[in-house]
Amino acid sequence: MAIRIFNKKRYLFIIFGSINVLLTNIIIQILLVFIKPIFSTLIGQIFNFVFGFYFYGKNVFKVESLKKSHFKKYIFLNISIWNINWIIISYLNTFGFSKNIIALFLIPPLALISYFSQKYFVFKKNTNKKI
Repeated sequence: MAIRIFNKKRYLFIIFGSINVLLTNIIIQILLVFIKPIFSTLIGQIFNFVFGFYFYGKNVFKVESLKKSHFKKYIFLNISIWNINWIIISYLNTFGFSKNIIALFLIPPLALISYFSQKYFVFKKNTNKKI
């Protein structure tokens, strides 16, 4: 039995995620030149939230009806990722590393955290079947 590395959810996440990452990082990269990482990543994360909640929920994880519980979990996830992002950027910048380069290097690990958190926490299918 072959293992499917790129199932449809992962493929869609990569497509929508690439668009989201591109747009979010354009915002962050420009803002990092002018304002502190905490604020530039916050603004980028707000864009990411607005774009991602609908597109990931509906198109990637195929949630028929987005509920308040999905929204609360997605907010929690976004706040967590935002904090990880700006704290690491700020910390590594104290050693002389470029804020912009750090932000780019954080894309893959944050994308993995986001994907698995959405799959197994935010948009997890209810598997409790009633008899």
